[in-house]
Amino acid sequence: MDVFLEDLPSKTGVSVLSRLSVARPLQARSFEELATEAVSLERHGIRFVAVRRQQAHLIGELAIREVLDDHGISVSCLGFAGGFTGAIWPSFDDAVADVQRAVETASLLNAASIIVLPGNRGLHTYNHAERIVRDGLLRSAVLVADSGIRLFVPTDTLLTDSRDCFRTSRCLVEWIGQLRFRSIRPMIVVRGSKGAWRLPDGWRECLANGGCLRICHRCESYEQNARLLNGIIRFLQRTNPASD
Repeated sequence: MDVFLEDLPSKTGVSVLSRLSVARPLQARSFEELATEAVSLERHGIRFVAVRRQQAHLIGELAIREVLDDHGISVSCLGFAGGFTGAIWPSFDDAVADVQRAVETASLLNAASIIVLPGNRGLHTYNHAERIVRDGLLRSAVLVADSGIRLFVPTDTLLTDSRDCFRTSRCLVEWIGQLRFRSIRPMIVVRGSKGAWRLPDGWRECLANGGCLRICHRCESYEQNARLLNGIIRFLQRTNPASD
């Protein structure tokens, strides 16, 4: 589940807290399941969902978009693409091509963002891996330059192993900021059981600058994630994540 600040038309008196939005992962794997789930999401007031590329190809991008549009639901995030260091895809060029395909899918879904996995260090030296990741992200930024799509780079693994995650020597939020591309934003991964989670340094700036928090207590354990999310939302509302 994702927490982010919704982009709203400029209005005087609109507080940051009023822009705080939540997206839950779409679970459907068929058109019939999608139709049923969309009704339930609308009934519960869910306005945003995160979609996996496998779902988009299985159900159909236009089918997903049309059904969700009918229920006032938007795709906030599409995952996953990338893997520039060769940990996921065989080569750097394959990873860049994968991002290009993800951009095409995101455009059909009218998705606001794509999760880009940098890939781990693997057999590279640290400096070489960092250059590869930086180059891959910058090339990806060029691919989305005219689309308005954001690229979310996670701070921790989102898969079942660590192949997707490159750990920078300094704060990833700061590292991404130094790339100076507004389309490349951090996705801070928040894990931990109730009372044990903590938001790392930079989370306020992450949200304020168009980034995202992904509540990832346990993959596929949506009810547990929802309980953790409720606690985090209450914390955000108490501490005011950013100011206009």
